[in-house]
Amino acid sequence: MTHAHPPIRSLLAKATRDDIRRDPFPHVVLRNPLDDDLYQALAETMPTAEYIGERIGKEITSNERYNYMSQHILGDDAMPQVWKEFVTYHSSPEFYHQFLDLFHEDLLAANPDAEKTCGPLRDLRVGRRNRDTFETHDILMDCTAVINSAVTGRPSSYRGPHVDKPYKLFGGLFYMRLPQDDTPGGDLVLYKYRTDRPKFHTSASEYGDNRFDIDPAYVEEVDTVHYDSNVLVLYPINPLALHGVSVRALTEHQRRFVALVGDLQHHLFDLAL
Repeated sequence: MTHAHPPIRSLLAKATRDDIRRDPFPHVVLRNPLDDDLYQALAETMPTAEYIGERIGKEITSNERYNYMSQHILGDDAMPQVWKEFVTYHSSPEFYHQFLDLFHEDLLAANPDAEKTCGPLRDLRVGRRNRDTFETHDILMDCTAVINSAVTGRPSSYRGPHVDKPYKLFGGLFYMRLPQDDTPGGDLVLYKYRTDRPKFHTSASEYGDNRFDIDPAYVEEVDTVHYDSNVLVLYPINPLALHGVSVRALTEHQRRFVALVGDLQHHLFDLAL
């Protein structure tokens, strides 16, 4: 049987531990992790905010986030096979173990009790979010097509400095900027704390759990990863993994990326609230 599209390769196929940057927290920034033929096959068929919004029942507003999770992609007969195979692979045990091959030591250095909490990381039973449950699996992966909608009315940041939810083992962003998108902003900003007593504030997310954001006065910018096409940012989640999105100018263009996550049943750390 021949492929109608380029074969799926892992976003981490070319990654090594030498790629890990340690300032201000361990992360990798990989440029062109996918070969051009596979990247173009995905980029040319990525769903729009309008497509996602219609299917998940969310109206289009300025600079809002629209998530088309693996369950949506796999259950949508109109989505091309290349996307179905891509999200299946990047929510698989194979991809989880590639992440661990990179970050196992850094993860345990930042969260020394992680394996007491959830068991040896290499032995976790890997499932997929919204298909499997914590009754039979230890970590639930997902690979989600995400759009930030056009920015109207006034420039805005989708989200300022924050730490991802403490029950997530890792976070990944695979940027898929359109060639014609010349909008300033929408970059990933990496931060460190200005104080050893930061204060987070919580707010409810649309999924019924809490988000943890922090006043910019408590943090300072360390680095910026430019929003671009075919760029992967991946990091273990811990209290030092502060990041946010820079202000996007008014634009008709949509900001496009794939989000990679691994959810655990229990929190790995507590944020001082």
